[in-house]
Amino acid sequence: MRRLAMDGKKMTIRDIASRSGVSRATVSRYLNGGHWVSDEAAAKIRKVIEKTGYVANKNARSLATGHSDSVAFLLGEPQELLFDDPNFSTLLRSIADELGRKGMSLIMMTTDNDDENERNLKFLRGGPVDGVLLVAWHRGVHPGLLQSLREMRMPVVVAEYPPIDAEATSYVHVDDYQGAAQATRYLVERGARHIAMLTGPEGPSGTQARIRGFEDMLEKLGWEPVAIEHGTYNKASGYQATLRLLERGGSGGQTVQASSDGKAGAPIDGLFAASDLMAAGALQALRQQGLRVPGDVQVVGFDDQAIARICEPALTTIRQPFDGIGKHMVDQLIDLMGGGAPSGVTLPLELVVRDSTR
Repeated sequence: MRRLAMDGKKMTIRDIASRSGVSRATVSRYLNGGHWVSDEAAAKIRKVIEKTGYVANKNARSLATGHSDSVAFLLGEPQELLFDDPNFSTLLRSIADELGRKGMSLIMMTTDNDDENERNLKFLRGGPVDGVLLVAWHRGVHPGLLQSLREMRMPVVVAEYPPIDAEATSYVHVDDYQGAAQATRYLVERGARHIAMLTGPEGPSGTQARIRGFEDMLEKLGWEPVAIEHGTYNKASGYQATLRLLERGGSGGQTVQASSDGKAGAPIDGLFAASDLMAAGALQALRQQGLRVPGDVQVVGFDDQAIARICEPALTTIRQPFDGIGKHMVDQLIDLMGGGAPSGVTLPLELVVRDSTR
């Protein structure tokens, strides 16, 4: 909040100019970046501002400059996923921290249906934000929403490989294909031969890339996948998908030998789950069926969220660089807002080995 002048009114640029002995135009230039302001004048203005605690009126500044210094985080998913899937909140925190370091504000928006889409687009057309960070990892970015943002010439960065016009769209995504291939290779290297996969919804590009990485690596190494089960990236779907795998004995009916303590064998001896939450559900299902991890089934997750470290056993997983994703998204958006050209970034992933593999 701005401090009050001696007469009880809010401090204004006029007051700052009067107290520092410079013109209002000089104060305005100082507040808008300091261009064409002498060191002496800047020092006087800064001293008055520090003494009075003055904060510039952002609404007035927005009218003068055409910029609001605000960015929208647009989640193209149901609002509850922001709290149910830790990946969204982790990325949101990374973005908010990065924007804060740059003196910018964040507006949170969600879009779950056509009506919400229209309300959000109407809001954005009103000009309260300078750009949009678009995230939709479960459903995938809707091409129509992306096209509408482009038609209004709104700078936008997408947190996955774009569904349309990738060369003309700024995006930041991780190398899902490489991550899935690395997880699959590691399971084979640790002795797994009957390997299944738990993956997310069928639409998003990340889901498709992880499936291709899984299948291609197994083919390269001379093995066939037992099965691929789709879920919704949450723990419950991982639990249910694992039970389905165990009930049907895999696509080819393969089974591993019974465990050393005489318990029934499993149709799989390796499991790659495309999220840590699904992997946590898988661990629960395997344990309930009397199967040991990693003794009977080795499990690898994806994300390296906090749950991976507190699972029993602790989860081997593929780490996503959420801080890097957030930083790149903010940097690319600021570049677009300054007139830069669209660009795409693909970030590498890292295998983190814990107790769920031998």
